Amino acid sequence: MKKLSFQIALGGIVTALCILLIFAVGFFPLFVFVSPMLSSLLIFVLNYECGTKTAVVSYISTSLLALFLSPDKEAAMVFAAFFGCYPIINVYISKLKSVAFQWVLRIGFFNISMIAGYFILIKLFTAVTLDDFGQWTAPLLLLMGNAVAVLYEFALRNVSRLYVKKLRKTIFGRK
Repeated sequence: MKKLSFQIALGGIVTALCILLIFAVGFFPLFVFVSPMLSSLLIFVLNYECGTKTAVVSYISTSLLALFLSPDKEAAMVFAAFFGCYPIINVYISKLKSVAFQWVLRIGFFNISMIAGYFILIKLFTAVTLDDFGQWTAPLLLLMGNAVAVLYEFALRNVSRLYVKKLRKTIFGRK
C-alpha cells in the first residue's frame, strides 16, 4: 500500500509540474521546445522511480490536459507527440543490441511523431501555419529538429546518469 501511495502521489506531482511547465510557455514564448524537454525529464524520473505504467498514465493525463487547457497548443503537441513519451520508449530502444538500429529508431520515431503532431496542429487546431515562409520551411525545420533530437538524446542520457548517481539519493533518500 505504501508503494502504491508513493506512485500515485509522485505521478500527480509530476503531472502537475509538467502542466505548469507547459503553461509557462505563455509567459516565456521562447520555451516552446524547452518546456516540453524539461517536462520529459520529470517523466524520466517518474518512470525510473515508479515504473512504466505510472509514467504512461502521467504522460497521457499531462498530454490531454495540456492539449485541452493550455493556451499554447504547439508546446502541448510537442510534449504529447514526442518529448512526453520519449523517456519511456527510450528505455526499450536502449535495450537493443545494435547501436545503429537504436539511432535509426530514435530518429525515425522523432520524425514520425513530429510530422504527425504538426499535421494535427495544422489541420485540427489551426494553431500553426507554414505557408507564409515558403516551400522549404517544413523540411528545414524538420532537419533542424533532428539535430535537436540527437542533442536531446545525449542530454537525457547525461541527466539520467546524474540523477541516478547523485540526485536520487538527495531527493528521495534512496540509492
